[in-house]
Amino acid sequence: MRPAVSVVFMVKDEADRLGPALVSVGWADEIVVADSGSTDGTQELARAAGARVETITWEGYVASRNRALALAAHDWVLVLDADERVSPALADEVRRVVEAPAGTAGFRMPRLSHVGPRPIRHGVWWPDRKLRLGLRSRGLRAMGGRVHEWIEVDGEVQDLTRPILHFPYRDVTDAVRKIAIYARLSALDRFDRGARGGVLSVLLRPPLEFLRSWVLKRGFLDGRAGVFVAVLHAWYYLLRAAFLLEEAEREKERRGR
Repeated sequence: MRPAVSVVFMVKDEADRLGPALVSVGWADEIVVADSGSTDGTQELARAAGARVETITWEGYVASRNRALALAAHDWVLVLDADERVSPALADEVRRVVEAPAGTAGFRMPRLSHVGPRPIRHGVWWPDRKLRLGLRSRGLRAMGGRVHEWIEVDGEVQDLTRPILHFPYRDVTDAVRKIAIYARLSALDRFDRGARGGVLSVLLRPPLEFLRSWVLKRGFLDGRAGVFVAVLHAWYYLLRAAFLLEEAEREKERRGR
């Protein structure tokens, strides 16, 4: 008998995107939606789709993700967000590897992000491998700082070939809003580690990151979408450097009082 698999989502106000994600994991033995306070009908949508909905307190990305993972009933857990979907090919691969993991504690998979309907197969967004399938009995957990948490397990990790399908932004406004949030949280993490930044980081790093995504990583092969990805990538580094400078200035003001 194939080992059971739980799929765990951590969401808030995702009624416009969660539906397709839930449909894509209808093969799973359990679907858990850990909701941190939605007011847009997300919980009702998830229940109607057959998911078990649990309300959790938002304690930051890492703590909240671990609280969500603890809700799974089965040992094998697939970790997803509302903007991600599992293709039938990836579902087949997941079912196959959990039947015969050969001692493997977790599995990474590439993540194929999209700009609108267009998949991005070059630039800094690809292959974006993420460990998303693992055993709770082998310490499956979230790690990291304020943002960009990652999943770890204790033991061997193997790579799957089929990607998670990722639709990160609803539109340009959503992209700008999210990047500003992530850049600020990342700047605070860097500040806590002792970084203080400088004007050169604001002036030089963003254009270098644009060139890395568009030229070195061949983002130009994705056409206009590749330009969009490279611009967003550079914008993130510009904001992160600016937020870090701002925090350093605030520190100087606090010390001067």
